[in-house]
Amino acid sequence: MKTITRTLLALSCVLALSACKPETPAETQADVQEAQTDANANTTDAKVDAIGTAVEGNQDIVDASSEGAAEVKDATAGAVEDNAKAAYDVAITKADGELKVAKEKCDALPSGQQSACNATAEAAYDTAKAAAETEKTAAEASADAMKSK
Repeated sequence: MKTITRTLLALSCVLALSACKPETPAETQADVQEAQTDANANTTDAKVDAIGTAVEGNQDIVDASSEGAAEVKDATAGAVEDNAKAAYDVAITKADGELKVAKEKCDALPSGQQSACNATAEAAYDTAKAAAETEKTAAEASADAMKSK
């Protein structure tokens, strides 16, 4: 019974240690490249959506111009608010992609350095997210001010 327990314990340790082996540089480069490709594609999609939002907002303003100044003001405020949300989505999508790329790069480091690297990547993400939130809030406040005039 003790022999079986020791054998299972040794096997578990070997399996656990083999799972922790670092990636080869080629594996890391492939993972980083894949993360960069995904990030670029997602950011491009978000930018295309933002352009569509801007076009719709401009069309709403043009359509409102035949109805009167109040309608133009409301359409403009709506466009500003929609554009702010679209810009926020672009910024968050970009930050998400940058975080994933950074974490893939961290995986290539020795295990003792990975934690600090991941913390730095998370901090950069949090900073980018906070900046996007601040810009969105400011634009929404501007839109609200337009509506109240």
